[in-house]
Amino acid sequence: MPRAASGTRSRVSDQNPDSRSESGSPSGGLRPPPPHEWGGQQPPPHESGGQELHAFRHLYLHIPFCRHKCGYCDFNAYAGMDRLMPDYIDALERELIFARERFPFQQVETVYLGGGTPSLLPADLASRFLEFIRANFNVAPDAEVTLEANPASTDEARLAAWRDGGVNRLSLGVQGFDPRALAVLERKTDAAQATRAFAMARDAGFSNISIDLIYAVPFQGLDTWIDTLRRAIALGPDHVSTYCLSFEEGTLLFRRRAEGRVPEVDSDLQWDQLDAACEELEAAGYHRYEVSNWARAGGFESRHNQAYWRCRPVYGGGAGAHSYATDGTRASRWWNVARPRDYIAAAPRVRADGEELDARKAAAESLMLGLRTAKGLTPPRGFDEELRRLQRDGLVQKIDGRIVPTRRGLDLHNQIALAVL
Repeated sequence: MPRAASGTRSRVSDQNPDSRSESGSPSGGLRPPPPHEWGGQQPPPHESGGQELHAFRHLYLHIPFCRHKCGYCDFNAYAGMDRLMPDYIDALERELIFARERFPFQQVETVYLGGGTPSLLPADLASRFLEFIRANFNVAPDAEVTLEANPASTDEARLAAWRDGGVNRLSLGVQGFDPRALAVLERKTDAAQATRAFAMARDAGFSNISIDLIYAVPFQGLDTWIDTLRRAIALGPDHVSTYCLSFEEGTLLFRRRAEGRVPEVDSDLQWDQLDAACEELEAAGYHRYEVSNWARAGGFESRHNQAYWRCRPVYGGGAGAHSYATDGTRASRWWNVARPRDYIAAAPRVRADGEELDARKAAAESLMLGLRTAKGLTPPRGFDEELRRLQRDGLVQKIDGRIVPTRRGLDLHNQIALAVL
């Protein structure tokens, strides 16, 4: 998924990693820049010959700063670098101008500020950057503009700056309410801060708020998890993401498990906690529209993440950010220099590397991602045998010409991915 990660990012931003409209023909027929403008690296594909790239209508903007890096986090995030924020935003603006001049962009339907902790940006710097986005891109009047916020850095001044700058969707990184689970995750926020931040956001006028929760945390029993779900539901969020904790190599939590300082989580308990999430959230009126995401009725599904799951072109700006481009048949992705200081020095030519996806691989990826969603997709050609096997295993079903995951298929999406990729 096009995000910024130091390793494999195991989760889509609730969002996050949304668009509903078809990618149109590029305005102006722009093509990717010549190789020398990418610092000697290969440019994104389709640079010579072939079809035109579909236009970008979705922006992911990575803010890599954190007050503290949590023990489970393998995202491209850095603590103790706040002094770089002004220079970093300058560099990000240079990158975006550079990209705008070299790629086809049409009216932008979603903007997602992820991290890291975007809410750490001082209010005046956030205001300036949000104004820059609207001044330099044709952002649709009804665009979904999401900002990830940590409860500890959510205050009235920042909330006002975000609202005035056009942010209309807030993604609060709550993760949990149980003190012991938060301690295992090395979260520096608590239930009181999360509750207070949510209330302040509502008071500031945010009518679309998502919260993230993590389950399968060591020492977190089923009763504790159900209490977490109920406390989250009681807040009245419009969207809830529930992620199964993964132990990513290179993280502090991974090392602690290897040292025997935190236990393995029983697989039966993990399934019980997932079942509890489905039961509690569905009973409260949320519908599961993707593997890890629930939304209230009324259009609260994350439009930005749907762009990823539908393989729409997404331009990723910022340190370590990933971009995805397609001409409708083949596709490519590339990613930026990861470390903030290196990124600042390289701007605006910040591409680090990339890969091309031939037609078969691009189709397989679209099938895999489409089957993350409850609505499924009209399948691409060439996967009849794989889909018959998945249907035989009870992971997908055919409904009105679409292939749709079953509840079992949503729960065991990794098996779908293995089958089609």
